[in-house]
This record gives sequence, structure tokens and C-alpha cells, in this order.
Amino acid sequence: MPKIKKVSYILAIVLSVIYLLWRVFFAIPWHAHIFTLIFALLLVGSEIFSSFTAYVLIIFRLIRADKTQKLEIPEFDLQQPIPKIDVIIVTHNEEVSLLRKTVNAATFMDYPDKSKVNIVISDDGNRPEVRELAKEYQVNYVTMEKNKHAKAGNINNALEQLDAPLFAILDADMMPFSNFLTSSVPFFTENFAELEENPDHTKPIGFVQTPQSFYNADIFQFNLFLQDAVVNEQDFFSRDVNVLNGSNGHALFTGSNAVFLREIVDKVGGFPTDTITEDFELGTKINSEGYISIATREPVSSGITPVDIKSVIKQRTRWARGVIQSCRNMHIFTNPKITLLNRIILINTWLYWWSFSRRLIYIAAPLLYALFKVQVVNANFWILMIVWAPGYFLLHFVLGDTSSNIRNERWGESRKLSLLHICLFQLFWNQSGSKLRNLR
Repeated sequence: MPKIKKVSYILAIVLSVIYLLWRVFFAIPWHAHIFTLIFALLLVGSEIFSSFTAYVLIIFRLIRADKTQKLEIPEFDLQQPIPKIDVIIVTHNEEVSLLRKTVNAATFMDYPDKSKVNIVISDDGNRPEVRELAKEYQVNYVTMEKNKHAKAGNINNALEQLDAPLFAILDADMMPFSNFLTSSVPFFTENFAELEENPDHTKPIGFVQTPQSFYNADIFQFNLFLQDAVVNEQDFFSRDVNVLNGSNGHALFTGSNAVFLREIVDKVGGFPTDTITEDFELGTKINSEGYISIATREPVSSGITPVDIKSVIKQRTRWARGVIQSCRNMHIFTNPKITLLNRIILINTWLYWWSFSRRLIYIAAPLLYALFKVQVVNANFWILMIVWAPGYFLLHFVLGDTSSNIRNERWGESRKLSLLHICLFQLFWNQSGSKLRNLR
């Protein structure tokens, strides 16, 4: 990375920190009504948390820029043993026509020795039509009765009947490309060789996460007719942020399209059943045991994303509740087995799912002054522009510069202009009031 870019990144953080210090020590109305003070503190807290998420992204890009750009999928070393792998297609009540596409695609996956690929349909619904589908494609079928632990219970039941050293997880709608295995398993074979040569300085790989990719338009692309103008709204995390997490050895497992080392999954007790986001918690447990995780950038599978509001809200609510629940289960703030870098990533993820509350505060702050003259920021407009504007605009420039062409940070978690709105309201409201008084 050019030195001038590094300087601008560091300067953006410094100016932003100066602004936050000014906000805390000089712009909080400490002598205001208790309601005003509480809201003012909530606003400052929201700004600090928003800045933290931006700092994490910038700092990670500073220290890992070269590594993420040079991430290449290794080639199979045919001199090394080719490992067996179980490919588990997880299904509950999906339509057989949808499942058929995934099973069919799985049978066309490339592998140096296809006899070592065991495709398994794991169906906790015990459906005869799915059993027939497995027989038609000559793949294995695993079922169970009275599953009480949803997807995690379904996968754990399948793992009890399988024994390959590697296994892959695919959702029922996630059709793997022919290069799915050749784009993920070589990381493990290369790692196995490195562990043999230098076990003291090589960390074992726990899992490789490939991107979540979709062949239909997401809710924004579909309803705004922007399929050709913007990328899928999950791409920023899957193909950018999580790749950055993986460059630090702590990619997050996102539920599908991943290949695992069986021994570490057994070591941590299988897929967690005490959370509704077993994927997120399992990945954290694997990293906590000293195993690293990698995320790749190029899609090697494709599925269906919800396009109606009800389904999207249900999906995101489950993700939010599950991540917060898993963070509590894992004690991410105090767990001594979680490394500093992993703790930062997990805290950043935890904060992301509370961002809705920050947005509500940002929206409410200027409205409180406009409607009720509740002043939650003790600041003059021009002082604010001197202290706030340089850091804000430089930070936005840096965030735009550090983001890839997949998407940029402002799509997902843009910094808010609430303080500027508040002071603009104050400035123009006061000017308008002064003019009205003069007219009278």
C-alpha cells in the first residue's frame, strides 16, 4: 500500500478520535433535563460504536491489505494423499424440485479422485420422495425421527454416521459449482503438508468458508429494478469483510458452502444446539481452540435469497437474535480462549446487530430539536464544522478507498450526519425565529 494512503488512513482515525473526545468533554449538555442528558449520552455512545466499526475495517485493511489481495487458491498436490470428503446437503421441508437442482449439481463437482467424494442428503423429515431422489442420483440418504435441534441436530445426526476427515455443508438451495471442492479442499491438503514439515509454527485450518452467492435478485435489486446496477446486498460481508476476517485467521462460518476438518468439529462437541445461529457459534468455538478459518472471495456455489419483506425480516431477526445469543453463550468479552483479534471481530459483529438502535437514535436526535427544541448537543454550528467535518469527510474518503469494487462500507453502515442536522436545525430555526420576532 502506498505510504500516502497509509498516512491518510491514520490521519482519518486521529481526526475522528479528536472529534469524539471533543464530543465527550465539551458537547454534552450535562446540566440539562435528565431526559435530554440520557438521550445525549445515547447519541455519543452511538457515535463511538459507529466509529469503532469503521476503525476495525480501516485497521484490518492497513495490516492485511497485501495478504487479502494475494489470497490464491492452492493447487492440489497429487504427490500428497487426496482426502476423503463427505458432502452433506441439509434439508428439512424444502421442495424436492429445489433439492434436485442441488443434488444434481453436487454430482458434477470436480475432484482428483471422485471415489473419495461421498454425497449425502441429510433429511430430518424422513420423506419417501427425498429417499427416492437419493436413490435416483445414487447418493446416500440419512434421516432421523423427532429432531428437536433443527439444522444443528440434523447435521449432528448425519456426522454420527459418517467418518471422512473432511466434510462440506450445503443448504438445500445452494447449488455447488463444479469447482467447489477444488477451490476449498486444497487449502487443507497444503495445510496438512505444512503441519508435517513445521508443526510448531503452523496453525491447523478448521474450516474454509466460500462466499454466499445467489442467482436471483435480492429484495433491493428486485424491487428497485437494480439487478444490473448494484450487487447483492450480502456481497459486502461475504466477499469483502469476511475475506478480511479470514486474512486474520478468523473468518466467520455463515451456515453453508463451507468445508470443515472433522476432528475439530468433534473436539468442540459438534454443531451447537443451544443457539439459533449454530453456524456463527461453531466457527467461534473452532477458532477458540487455536484452529484458523479462511474465507475465499470468488463464488463457487449459488442459491436463492428471499425477496419479500416478511421473509427478509424473519431471516434478519433470526440472525440478530442468534448472534447475540451465541455471543452470550461464548462470553466474547471475557472468554480467555478467544484471541484479541478474534474478540475484536466478534465484538464488531455483535455491535452490527445492534445498529438498528443507533439508527433510531440518529433519526430521532434532529427531530427532537426541530419539534420540541430539545438540544442534545451543546455546540455551535461553526465550531462543529471545524472539529467534526475534517475527520468525518476524510474518514468517508478512506472507507470508500479501502472498499473493494464489490461494495463499499457506506452501503451497509454509513456514518450518520445527525450532529450536522441538529446544528443546522438550531442555526436556521434560531435565524427564522429572530426574523419573525423582528417582523412583529
